[in-house]
Amino acid sequence: MIFRHNRDEAADLAGGLDRQLKALEQQADVALPGFDAQFFNRAGDLCVEAQDRERALGYYGRAIDAYLRAGRYNAAGAVCRKLLRISPGSVRARCTLAWLSIGKGLLGDAQWEVDEYVDAAVAAGQADLAARQLRMMADATYDPELRALLADHLHKLGDGDAASLLDPPDEEGAREEPEALWSRVLRAALMGPEDLRSDE
Repeated sequence: MIFRHNRDEAADLAGGLDRQLKALEQQADVALPGFDAQFFNRAGDLCVEAQDRERALGYYGRAIDAYLRAGRYNAAGAVCRKLLRISPGSVRARCTLAWLSIGKGLLGDAQWEVDEYVDAAVAAGQADLAARQLRMMADATYDPELRALLADHLHKLGDGDAASLLDPPDEEGAREEPEALWSRVLRAALMGPEDLRSDE
């Protein structure tokens, strides 16, 4: 009898969560662009509280994408870090943080984030996709130390052409406008594994 009572209580809690999530999804559907992210973020929080890790990751991922599309990069980074607290091996969140650091010109942070991204990608069996992202990062930065780090990682991942990244960038590219850089960062940060494969 006690077991049945506990099972009924669990079902009620799950039903309550589903209703809350549905309401948040409806609010996100009618929100102005950029404001939908807060509802996905809240949905992720509710899933964490309910110990529903998989759904939390999905909602946090949607919040990150919505913040990125709205140009709210600090908010996107904050949700990435929240996601990493429940899933430290999340490859995409690590990749997004690396891209955001590059876009902001935080080169010391970028080096650390790139290291963390590569470690996560290799552990998840995504070394080939990581190599593609690293090449795009190299195209987006003109800092010699960061380019050397990217070349080193590419070499370790088996990319034989990595040494070319040690060459100084051309002067024309080095004058890239911030808007163009952020456009590149945004496109890359929103790419999932399927996008990287189809881009080959």
